[in-house]
Amino acid sequence: MKSTALLLVAGMAAASPTMAHAQGMKPGLWEFKQTPQLGPAHQAQMAQAQKAMEGMSPDQRKMVEQIMAQRGVSVNMAGGVITVKACITQEQAERNLAPVMQQGNCTQDSKRSGNVIRTHFVCTNPASEGDAVVTLQGNEGFTNDVTIRQQRQGKTETTKVNGEGRWLGADCGDVKPMKSQAKP
Repeated sequence: MKSTALLLVAGMAAASPTMAHAQGMKPGLWEFKQTPQLGPAHQAQMAQAQKAMEGMSPDQRKMVEQIMAQRGVSVNMAGGVITVKACITQEQAERNLAPVMQQGNCTQDSKRSGNVIRTHFVCTNPASEGDAVVTLQGNEGFTNDVTIRQQRQGKTETTKVNGEGRWLGADCGDVKPMKSQAKP
């Protein structure tokens, strides 16, 4: 599950900064919903992780959720959809910087045509590469299609992720701001 989650995070990290840099994001609470198309082995890992979360006592689950919120993220993996809530600060919005869950691990090349941004990215942690297509919907939303390729035991594994991001409101509540990339 860890490598699958890291791949999804890498793909989201590649897509989110591109969207922010190209058009701007409103500051406040954002929700990113990503639906991975996983093979049977990864689906089983995801189900196992969901079951582990469900099996936690309310106190354990609350502690895990608080730790994640302190790191600037709220994650839910219900129904095969990974939902991440992140807080974009006013400074991040003004500087066109989106929060990323991995810093310094991905490089990207982006091209924009109208409201569509196409990005090729290469990541080192985990080692992977892929392509993202982000379709902007003003400064309050976008849709994305991400394809991530990774070598594992001499074979190329491909993960496809479809998703969306939407602005929920100006108040981030308990979700603390995440760190941004150093440069847009």
